[in-house]
Amino acid sequence: MVSEPTKPWKSPYITLSDGFPNQNPPIGSADEAFLVVRAASQESPKLPKPAQCKFSDGTTITVTYSYERKSYLFATDGSLVTVKGMRVPSGDYAASLAKDSDDNWILALRKQIMKTGEWVLAPLPMSVTTHSLPMGDSPISFDHTGGSCKMYWRQKNSDMPLSLEFTKENADMPVSD
Repeated sequence: MVSEPTKPWKSPYITLSDGFPNQNPPIGSADEAFLVVRAASQESPKLPKPAQCKFSDGTTITVTYSYERKSYLFATDGSLVTVKGMRVPSGDYAASLAKDSDDNWILALRKQIMKTGEWVLAPLPMSVTTHSLPMGDSPISFDHTGGSCKMYWRQKNSDMPLSLEFTKENADMPVSD
């Protein structure tokens, strides 16, 4: 039977909690055999705050940044229509800004379909706006006005945000550009 040393930190071996000694010599000084485990304090990257807009019936649009995917996630719990009449079914999408073949900004939305592939929505045209956005952590914000939610997306290294207006599908209120 192995007994614990009377001076546990002066022993040349470390006795484990199960009573069996670790036969490896201690790390560091022979006089002191203790191991200090210190978690490195790494500052996690500052993620943009989620942006959200809520319609009067409770339907929401939420845009969050996914650090794991290094992309934005666009989620809506109700079907939407853009100012240009383009339909966005309810669901969760990977969202990114891109330029189309005519060099116009678009919002590209992609949805994973049960591990069988990706479903890509038609590109949603974005408008360049002169609307000033508050300088904050998030490049994306919403304005809720009447029956619509206008999304603003600040581009990196640019003072001109892009915008895209959504309304609920089958909503009676017209959306203006």
